[in-house]
Amino acid sequence: MKNILNIAVLFSLAFIMFSCRGNDVPEDIHEHEEIEKVTLTVTESGNTGNVQTISYIGGNANSPLTLENGKTYSVSVDFFHKHDGEYESMLDEIIEEKDQHFITYEFGGITANLMRTDGDVVRNDGKKLGLKTEWNITSAPVSAKVFIKLYHQSVAVDDHFPSANNQQGKVTGGEADADIKIDIQ
Repeated sequence: MKNILNIAVLFSLAFIMFSCRGNDVPEDIHEHEEIEKVTLTVTESGNTGNVQTISYIGGNANSPLTLENGKTYSVSVDFFHKHDGEYESMLDEIIEEKDQHFITYEFGGITANLMRTDGDVVRNDGKKLGLKTEWNITSAPVSAKVFIKLYHQSVAVDDHFPSANNQQGKVTGGEADADIKIDIQ
């Protein structure tokens, strides 16, 4: 009887020990947070008094962006999520996971050459992320727009698309974490 009881206790302990092992799987700590706000800070080169801040929330920009033919602008972009009713920047997370992110730009109704600046974040593959850019406007805007997308987990990225002098960027695969459109006047 003692042997049966000892065997039963051993089987019970073994069952408990092995059934708890499934809980040792590491938890995915990357919590995908929705981007709810994007902010562009646009400064005219040579005129630091001309700064525009455009906020894009819920599918709409708070104002159009004013760009002039022949001028150059320094542009930085920031992405936010909402936490406890307040917007919090996601820049640290995006920079920490720089190899999983990439920003593309596309202009419509205006000709602009975009350069990813020396102050931009460089991914491990040598490509610049696109958080800090410089826009050289070469035609007056006519019903113009700029489309900005933050991609996550792209298979390939090209920061020199369509050319080395116009680095709007291109991706293969991945999904857009942010997809915004801002009117230009």
